[in-house]
Amino acid sequence: MRLKKGLLISEENVTDLDYIQRKIVMTISLLTFALLLLLGISDVFLGMSPVIVWIKIGIAFPFLATYFLISRYGRAQMALNILLFLAHVVIMFNFLYNDGSNGPTIYAFFLVLVVSALLIRGWAKVAWFIGSFAMFFLLFYGEVRGFLIVEHYYEGAESQFTDHAVTILWISLFVFTVLHFFIRSYQNQNKVLNEIKQRQEQTLEEVKTLNDQKNRLIAILSHDLKNPIGMLHMTLGMLDKGFFEQGEMEQIFGDLKNQSFHLNKVLNNTLSWVMTELGDSPNEVHETSVEELTMEIQDMMMVQAMEKNQKIEVSLSGKDITIPLESNEVKIILKNLLDNAIKFAPLNSKINLDLTIDRNRISWAVSNEGTVISPSDQNDLFLFRARTSYGTKREKGTGIGLPLCKRIADKISYELDYRLTPDQKNCFILSKNLTRMH
Repeated sequence: MRLKKGLLISEENVTDLDYIQRKIVMTISLLTFALLLLLGISDVFLGMSPVIVWIKIGIAFPFLATYFLISRYGRAQMALNILLFLAHVVIMFNFLYNDGSNGPTIYAFFLVLVVSALLIRGWAKVAWFIGSFAMFFLLFYGEVRGFLIVEHYYEGAESQFTDHAVTILWISLFVFTVLHFFIRSYQNQNKVLNEIKQRQEQTLEEVKTLNDQKNRLIAILSHDLKNPIGMLHMTLGMLDKGFFEQGEMEQIFGDLKNQSFHLNKVLNNTLSWVMTELGDSPNEVHETSVEELTMEIQDMMMVQAMEKNQKIEVSLSGKDITIPLESNEVKIILKNLLDNAIKFAPLNSKINLDLTIDRNRISWAVSNEGTVISPSDQNDLFLFRARTSYGTKREKGTGIGLPLCKRIADKISYELDYRLTPDQKNCFILSKNLTRMH
């Protein structure tokens, strides 16, 4: 809302055409009241007929009354039509008692055309144009033909000039004021509409951002839970069909217990990060042992690796440290990197999870044997677009895991990169500059 000249004006009012037109009609009513009073007083000093003086002053007050009635009850179009009718009455008497076609009535004719053209809506606009033109045509024609008796008060060219000059002055001021108010009202309306449009565009952009964020979060949940749930489903199916001996059953149940435990941890980590994203709150930082976190990730992914008879070997370079880390996010990224390594590494192969700790940096390197990523594909590894790929046991991939990991890493100020090792292994490196933490 805006406070302007003592009136409380809301954006809803400023953008409401009826409200604007009502204010304009109220302004015209007040100005017409003043104009008729001024013209009546001027006619007194110019020695015009008392009839026209009293008609102008008398009809001025209905215009004042209309101002208050419109401000209270509205109905601007109806009031405007009544005012135009009264204006035509004044103009007709002014023609008859103020020198007819030699008088200043012609100026009033153009005045009512301006008002009706600006403010009257619909078919009534055409009706007033035709009616006004017809009235003045009949008045002028009646005077020329002698059908109407017109009173003449001009004593000479000087008195005619004075009357015309005074009338032009008051009517010009009237038209100038009305047009100025009319233009300012629509300029204010246009300004407010532009402000509303900008806010709507900003809101739409925010909604689009939230929608994109929602899609990414759904993709993260789907990607992180797809393989563990699929593996759990496959194991339960094999148990149901009796593929295992009694001794194997105990081992399978132990594996299932580990799977469910790690699946629960994956879900909790991912949901924790999702809630942080949705709430637009800072990422949670926990005092974490870097080595313990790494071993936990290895333990979490071992069940999945064993399905392909693979091993996850962890190596530590440097001394373990306990530092504040975004542990949920780090686990999500490392889990996805190991998931990709397991998916694309050959059966019976080894996957390396190398942790390097020094004074200024910590880094995890996940490397695996298998088909080397081509240079062209390396350029698109972290682009967010769906692309289907298949692992060494035809495990289907969507291609969104790495872009999601990259976005998470960027948000928590980690670096996620790819390189090819000297022994031709695919290697993804997640690292953190520790000097930025102080």
